[in-house]
Amino acid sequence: MANARYRRRGNQNLWAYEIREEGKTVAYNSGFKTKRLAEAEAEPILQKLRTGSIITKNISLPELYQEWLDLKIIPSNRSDVTKKKYLSRKVTLEKLFGDKPISQIRPSEYQRIMNDYGKRVSRNFLGRLNTGVKQSLQMAIADKVMIEDFTQNVELFSTAKSQDADSKYLHSEKDYLELISAVKDKFDYKKSVIPYIIYFLLKTGMRYGELIALTWEDIDFDRGVFKTYRRFNSETSQFVPPKNKTSIRIVPVDNECLEILKNLQIEQNQSNKDLGLQNTNNMVFQHFGYPNSVPSTNGTNKVLRGIVQELNIEPIITTKGARHTYGSFLWHRGYDLGIIAKILGHKDISMLIEVYGHTLEEKIQEEYNDIKQLWQ
Repeated sequence: MANARYRRRGNQNLWAYEIREEGKTVAYNSGFKTKRLAEAEAEPILQKLRTGSIITKNISLPELYQEWLDLKIIPSNRSDVTKKKYLSRKVTLEKLFGDKPISQIRPSEYQRIMNDYGKRVSRNFLGRLNTGVKQSLQMAIADKVMIEDFTQNVELFSTAKSQDADSKYLHSEKDYLELISAVKDKFDYKKSVIPYIIYFLLKTGMRYGELIALTWEDIDFDRGVFKTYRRFNSETSQFVPPKNKTSIRIVPVDNECLEILKNLQIEQNQSNKDLGLQNTNNMVFQHFGYPNSVPSTNGTNKVLRGIVQELNIEPIITTKGARHTYGSFLWHRGYDLGIIAKILGHKDISMLIEVYGHTLEEKIQEEYNDIKQLWQ
């Protein structure tokens, strides 16, 4: 391992450093008035030799963040879409912090910058940005770079309005069931597979990428379940890893869903035969009308929005809203939050509490009142 030695040299008693590795001098310089100045020059060299890293206390925050991306995010099995989101945050850091060395950023300054930025972005985005900064700093500190974790006690405030919780999903069971019925009325595989996708989004709570990734081998008709363990990116026409470990799961479906799938498979096979096409990946929602076999999220959202508007239902939900609507339906039917989280692929119930928080409070109060009546 490389080591540095500092000592005074010459008549003027100036400081010098010598860096040795495997018994050989690999770097040397002298003429520094103080030991601190000698260390300032030697430290980056020593750091590079020890870790192969360019991380020093003089690196800027955007540069450190990029180094963290290169080491921790880019090589990971995260999807390309997720990686692009991480990369876009570097641009934000460049605008907020410029090329200022991380050693010169104080906690109060960081707090002030985050407060100001919180006026323009949602609490969720602010939190994700802060998490990336914090993990970057922790990597540098683990490399023995002498810096302060200026994110340590930061508080995140956002005055920018994010999507209202009420607008994320349908609250009325009547509206939910009416929407399902209207979607079924539009089943016609020769025209489009999108109504089928919307139907199963509403009946399973699966993420869009998870649902369109299903192959016929993933459908267990005997047990009445879907097996999901990956996603499909309709833009790149590639299967990608699941969002997280808890995304790998079994999703229960009812008999109506299974019958619809059996009919869909028959129509799909006949259509492909007539057109001389192959369902290369044996995908459940493959359709001849799409270059990448399945429709995009945007295309599906457009159809979903049109159906919701036809029914005069509010709010106008997206494919993600269909997922939240299913969770809400199960919740109001009395299913345990832990079970709902498992079906939806959440690691715990915290996301459910965030989405359905206000209705949870109402239900909790109702049950408190019921408990009070137990002994009366």
